[in-house]
Amino acid sequence: MTDKTTTQQAGQRGGLSTLARHGREHMREIGKRGASVTWSRYSLKPVNESQYAMVDRRTNIIKAIR
Repeated sequence: MTDKTTTQQAGQRGGLSTLARHGREHMREIGKRGASVTWSRYSLKPVNESQYAMVDRRTNIIKAIR
């Protein structure tokens, strides 16, 4: 039997490695950049009283509903 690393475990290991190499401030900055890009591409639009859809600003296609 072989131990396999899941995609989630590999991502976590990579993130922790980056944190160890570059520190919290670096991680904070790349998080801010990612959020900025996401919100420049998508907007939230209400679907009903308690849900919102993440909608592509250019095509108006729904990407996710929460």
